[in-house]
Amino acid sequence: MTLTPALIESLLTEAASAPSAHNTQPWVPEITDCTAEVAQVRVGVDPARLLPHGDPRSEDLHLGMGCWVESLMIAAAEAGVRTESVTVRGRGPTLDIRLRLTATESMASVESTAGPTRVESALTDGSAWPRFGVADLHHRQVDRGPLKRSDPRFAEATEICRNAMAETAVRLVEVPDDAWRGWLRRAALHSYGNRSVFTETLRWLRFDTDDPAYDQDGLTAECLRIPALGARAAAALDRPWLHSWITGLASASLAPVALARAAISKYASSGRGSRIAVLPRTKRSHPHHLVLAVPDQPALTAADEVEIGRVLLRTWLTFDRHGLRVDVHSELKDSPTVRDEVATFLRGRARGHTDCQEFDRPIAAFTVGSSTTPVPRAPRLSPF
Repeated sequence: MTLTPALIESLLTEAASAPSAHNTQPWVPEITDCTAEVAQVRVGVDPARLLPHGDPRSEDLHLGMGCWVESLMIAAAEAGVRTESVTVRGRGPTLDIRLRLTATESMASVESTAGPTRVESALTDGSAWPRFGVADLHHRQVDRGPLKRSDPRFAEATEICRNAMAETAVRLVEVPDDAWRGWLRRAALHSYGNRSVFTETLRWLRFDTDDPAYDQDGLTAECLRIPALGARAAAALDRPWLHSWITGLASASLAPVALARAAISKYASSGRGSRIAVLPRTKRSHPHHLVLAVPDQPALTAADEVEIGRVLLRTWLTFDRHGLRVDVHSELKDSPTVRDEVATFLRGRARGHTDCQEFDRPIAAFTVGSSTTPVPRAPRLSPF
């Protein structure tokens, strides 16, 4: 095996298939050195592709960068290229990741030079995970349409994931549908009722097919499953000079609703216990809902969160292998009150278990099920 710039560029192209919040694709990779035996790759962050209001802690950014690293490593392994080391420094806009790739087809574990992390053992020995390839990276998609429940496939996939996570500081926890729906409603009101977050989200919505960015990044009308008529109406309103008016209208209309809902929930819970208990139950078949949880103390470093992003991508690829797709709901952890309630739920689930740690911080939340319709492909930027 001989390393060449063309080969490394092909690996960077495959890594660009990684998921990211709002499909912002914030990574900026470059080959800093390449010989026949060793290649050095640096990946930084494009500050114009950050979400400072929706992701103020840069948590989703770090997870997305971890997904990028894992995608690169999967593509490299299939090409017979070994990822010898991964170095993570900085945080948020200053995040700086360096990878050393070698021509040796050794299966030795990856050396992390990011300093001690509490989750780095999650992937240093990948024997508990399935072996993924480029075809898996291409097949994986987020499905924002209706998902169908599939108990046998879900049970098989979650068992694989939980076994692989058993010796790590990461856990996969299922959430009942009634609690999930209640949290989701309130989290959505928080997101769309927050003027700054709503304005930021509008920037990444793509409704007009004539927009040059439609086939590059963001959330397109197709991916959001918006009908053609609705997309045309949205495109007509999606004008920079209208954004302030639309945002103000959304904030003014949704904020009082959120306040009223919170008051009703608080009143109802005063006599019935948890707010979750007063939510109506559903008799319909619903997909599964999962939270990826980690211990909240001590605080995770950026290197920890990048490593968890690698775990997250492997989790989604495992579900995809079993014919299941995910719909991501980061808003559940973006709303402070909902995040606190999810943490309380996680602590309650941990009681009675033999684990000495409490996995009470929700770091990713998503629904899992089988797609009922064809899934539109998300647009991608060229990595160069």
